Amino acid sequence: MIVAMVERVGLVLAGGSGRRMGRPKGALLVEGRSLAANAASLLGPLCGRVLISVPPEGRNPAPRYPIVRDAEPAGRGPLAGIDAAFAENESSDLLVLACDYPQMTVRALQALLTADAADLDLVLLCDGNGRDHPLAALWKRSAAAAVREAVEDRRFKVRALLADLSVRRIHPAEVDEVDLDRALINLNTPEDLAAIGVPQEMQLDLESWDPGEPDETDPPGR
Repeated sequence: MIVAMVERVGLVLAGGSGRRMGRPKGALLVEGRSLAANAASLLGPLCGRVLISVPPEGRNPAPRYPIVRDAEPAGRGPLAGIDAAFAENESSDLLVLACDYPQMTVRALQALLTADAADLDLVLLCDGNGRDHPLAALWKRSAAAAVREAVEDRRFKVRALLADLSVRRIHPAEVDEVDLDRALINLNTPEDLAAIGVPQEMQLDLESWDPGEPDETDPPGR
């Protein structure tokens, strides 16, 4: 029997307005590159290609990578971005990473793939407090219909959808050589930026920024 291979697409969620941050988080610079580009570079080694999820009229904060735009109307949250990526990639699983996990590692993301099984819809990371992180997760193709139904019904809370899916949770003790609690620290406010040593004024100006040529640390989308 021939079994079709399902392509894995990396999806960087960078469509939020960053209200608490005071600016879109995907364009913030950490160690010289945008949060969105940093997330894409982590997904690249594990995926056939990487897409940047942006709002309907949004700019791309990681121009070396192609975008997938949310459907109108804007402002429906990350579930709308996941739905748009499933719609554009009709046979793909999505390895999803929100852009605001600057200390995430490839090894932590690899743990999601290692734990995958045929009967699962979603494999996600959990921190030491037992908190689910569904925006650092493998969203299987089998979850696409539930995601679409939730978006159409205007049920935009990602965690509320988990009860409808077959979910595998990865806890810190299961991931060797990774401080998963550190990897799962996400940035929501200027104070969070300061806590990891990033000045608040380091905002990427997409009007004037020249992304230049790709290099080995920031591979282009494929």
